[in-house]
Amino acid sequence: MTARIPVFYDRELRPEWIDYALERFVESSDAQEFRQQLRRHLSPQITCATSLRKVISQLDQTVGYRSQLSREQLVRMYEAMSALPPSDRAPRRLQLLVKSNRFVADCVSTIRKLHRVGVDGIESKHLYERLGALYGERGTVPRRVRYVLRTLENLGMLENRDKRWFVVGLL
Repeated sequence: MTARIPVFYDRELRPEWIDYALERFVESSDAQEFRQQLRRHLSPQITCATSLRKVISQLDQTVGYRSQLSREQLVRMYEAMSALPPSDRAPRRLQLLVKSNRFVADCVSTIRKLHRVGVDGIESKHLYERLGALYGERGTVPRRVRYVLRTLENLGMLENRDKRWFVVGLL
Protein backbone atom coordinates (compact mmCIF):
# COMPACT_ATOMS: atom_id res chain seq x y z
CA MET A 1 0.00 0.00 0.00
CA THR A 2 1.41 3.39 -0.97
CA ALA A 3 1.64 6.08 1.67
CA ARG A 4 -0.78 8.93 1.43
CA ILE A 5 0.48 12.46 1.08
CA PRO A 6 -0.35 14.23 4.34
CA VAL A 7 -2.75 17.15 4.23
CA PHE A 8 -1.65 19.79 6.72
CA TYR A 9 -4.28 22.48 6.49
CA ASP A 10 -6.73 22.42 9.40
CA ARG A 11 -8.37 25.85 9.50
CA GLU A 12 -8.97 28.94 7.43
CA LEU A 13 -6.70 31.87 8.19
CA ARG A 14 -7.32 35.59 8.15
CA PRO A 15 -4.80 38.07 6.78
CA GLU A 16 -4.46 39.95 10.06
CA TRP A 17 -3.67 36.67 11.86
CA ILE A 18 -0.88 35.92 9.40
CA ASP A 19 0.57 39.41 9.85
CA TYR A 20 0.36 39.22 13.63
CA ALA A 21 1.89 35.73 13.78
CA LEU A 22 4.74 36.68 11.46
CA GLU A 23 5.57 39.73 13.56
CA ARG A 24 5.45 37.68 16.79
CA PHE A 25 7.70 35.04 15.22
CA VAL A 26 10.31 37.59 14.17
CA GLU A 27 10.30 39.12 17.66
CA SER A 28 10.33 35.82 19.55
CA SER A 29 13.15 33.49 20.45
CA ASP A 30 11.11 30.60 21.79
CA ALA A 31 8.47 28.40 20.14
CA GLN A 32 6.40 28.03 23.30
CA GLU A 33 6.39 31.78 23.92
CA PHE A 34 5.36 32.34 20.30
CA ARG A 35 2.38 29.99 20.61
CA GLN A 36 1.36 31.52 23.95
CA GLN A 37 1.33 34.99 22.39
CA LEU A 38 -0.87 33.71 19.57
CA ARG A 39 -3.20 32.06 22.10
CA ARG A 40 -3.56 35.27 24.12
CA HIS A 41 -4.21 37.33 20.99
CA LEU A 42 -6.61 34.94 19.26
CA SER A 43 -8.60 33.53 22.18
CA PRO A 44 -11.04 36.50 22.27
CA GLN A 45 -11.71 35.94 18.54
CA ILE A 46 -11.86 32.13 18.51
CA THR A 47 -13.91 30.76 21.39
CA CYS A 48 -13.79 27.04 20.49
CA ALA A 49 -10.69 25.50 22.11
CA THR A 50 -10.18 23.01 19.27
CA SER A 51 -10.43 25.67 16.58
CA LEU A 52 -8.05 27.92 18.50
CA ARG A 53 -5.51 25.10 18.83
CA LYS A 54 -5.75 24.31 15.12
CA VAL A 55 -5.45 27.95 14.01
CA ILE A 56 -2.35 28.37 16.18
CA SER A 57 -0.89 25.19 14.73
CA GLN A 58 -1.68 26.36 11.20
CA LEU A 59 -0.03 29.73 11.82
CA ASP A 60 3.00 28.00 13.34
CA GLN A 61 3.31 25.86 10.19
CA THR A 62 2.93 28.91 7.97
CA VAL A 63 5.00 31.64 9.63
CA GLY A 64 6.35 30.09 12.80
CA TYR A 65 8.73 27.55 14.19
CA ARG A 66 7.25 24.66 12.22
CA SER A 67 7.27 26.47 8.88
CA GLN A 68 8.98 24.96 5.85
CA LEU A 69 10.56 28.38 5.38
CA SER A 70 13.76 29.27 7.20
CA ARG A 71 13.90 31.97 9.85
CA GLU A 72 15.90 34.13 7.41
CA GLN A 73 13.23 33.77 4.72
CA LEU A 74 10.49 34.65 7.19
CA VAL A 75 12.42 37.68 8.47
CA ARG A 76 12.93 38.91 4.90
CA MET A 77 9.24 38.44 4.18
CA TYR A 78 8.35 40.31 7.37
CA GLU A 79 10.62 43.21 6.39
CA ALA A 80 9.10 43.36 2.91
CA MET A 81 5.54 43.20 4.26
CA SER A 82 6.23 45.83 6.93
CA ALA A 83 7.05 48.30 4.19
CA LEU A 84 3.57 47.82 2.69
CA PRO A 85 0.17 48.88 3.95
CA PRO A 86 -1.94 45.87 5.02
CA SER A 87 -4.17 46.30 1.96
CA ASP A 88 -1.20 45.60 -0.36
CA ARG A 89 0.14 42.51 1.41
CA ALA A 90 -2.13 39.85 -0.13
CA PRO A 91 0.42 38.63 -2.73
CA ARG A 92 3.07 38.22 0.00
CA ARG A 93 0.64 36.39 2.27
CA LEU A 94 -0.24 34.07 -0.60
CA GLN A 95 3.44 33.48 -1.23
CA LEU A 96 3.91 32.53 2.45
CA LEU A 97 0.99 30.11 2.32
CA VAL A 98 2.07 28.49 -0.94
CA LYS A 99 5.72 28.11 0.06
CA SER A 100 4.94 26.78 3.52
CA ASN A 101 2.20 24.30 2.66
CA ARG A 102 2.14 21.85 -0.24
CA PHE A 103 -1.64 21.37 -0.03
CA VAL A 104 -2.25 25.12 -0.38
CA ALA A 105 0.21 25.20 -3.28
CA ASP A 106 -1.67 22.36 -4.99
CA CYS A 107 -5.04 24.07 -4.44
CA VAL A 108 -3.76 27.37 -5.85
CA SER A 109 -2.15 25.60 -8.81
CA THR A 110 -5.42 23.81 -9.58
CA ILE A 111 -7.41 27.05 -9.37
CA ARG A 112 -4.91 28.78 -11.65
CA LYS A 113 -5.10 25.97 -14.22
CA LEU A 114 -8.90 26.01 -14.24
CA HIS A 115 -8.93 29.79 -14.53
CA ARG A 116 -6.38 29.74 -17.38
CA VAL A 117 -8.46 27.32 -19.42
CA GLY A 118 -11.44 29.64 -19.11
CA VAL A 119 -13.42 28.18 -16.23
CA ASP A 120 -15.21 31.21 -14.84
CA GLY A 121 -16.79 30.32 -11.54
CA ILE A 122 -15.06 27.22 -10.26
CA GLU A 123 -17.26 24.72 -8.50
CA SER A 124 -15.84 23.16 -5.36
CA LYS A 125 -16.45 19.68 -6.74
CA HIS A 126 -13.90 20.36 -9.51
CA LEU A 127 -11.28 21.04 -6.87
CA TYR A 128 -12.33 18.03 -4.80
CA GLU A 129 -11.94 15.77 -7.83
CA ARG A 130 -8.53 17.06 -8.84
CA LEU A 131 -7.11 17.20 -5.33
CA GLY A 132 -8.67 13.86 -4.46
CA ALA A 133 -6.71 12.40 -7.37
CA LEU A 134 -3.49 13.82 -5.88
CA TYR A 135 -4.12 13.12 -2.20
CA GLY A 136 -6.36 10.08 -2.40
CA GLU A 137 -10.09 9.88 -1.99
CA ARG A 138 -10.68 10.61 1.66
CA GLY A 139 -13.14 12.62 3.65
CA THR A 140 -10.62 15.20 4.80
CA VAL A 141 -9.81 16.53 1.33
CA PRO A 142 -13.10 18.42 0.69
CA ARG A 143 -13.05 19.99 4.16
CA ARG A 144 -9.42 21.06 3.77
CA VAL A 145 -10.13 22.46 0.30
CA ARG A 146 -12.91 24.57 1.83
CA TYR A 147 -10.46 25.93 4.42
CA VAL A 148 -8.06 26.94 1.65
CA LEU A 149 -10.87 28.52 -0.40
CA ARG A 150 -12.06 30.56 2.58
CA THR A 151 -8.50 31.63 3.35
CA LEU A 152 -8.08 32.81 -0.25
CA GLU A 153 -11.40 34.61 0.03
CA ASN A 154 -10.18 36.27 3.24
CA LEU A 155 -7.09 37.41 1.33
CA GLY A 156 -9.33 39.01 -1.32
CA MET A 157 -8.28 36.66 -4.10
CA LEU A 158 -11.48 34.67 -4.49
CA GLU A 159 -15.14 35.46 -4.16
CA ASN A 160 -17.96 32.99 -3.65
CA ARG A 161 -21.18 33.63 -5.56
CA ASP A 162 -23.92 31.12 -6.26
CA LYS A 163 -21.81 28.22 -4.97
CA ARG A 164 -18.96 29.02 -7.37
CA TRP A 165 -15.56 30.52 -6.73
CA PHE A 166 -14.46 33.45 -8.88
CA VAL A 167 -10.90 34.73 -9.10
CA VAL A 168 -11.06 38.43 -8.18
CA GLY A 169 -7.48 39.13 -7.12
CA LEU A 170 -3.97 38.36 -8.24
CA LEU A 171 -3.78 34.63 -7.78
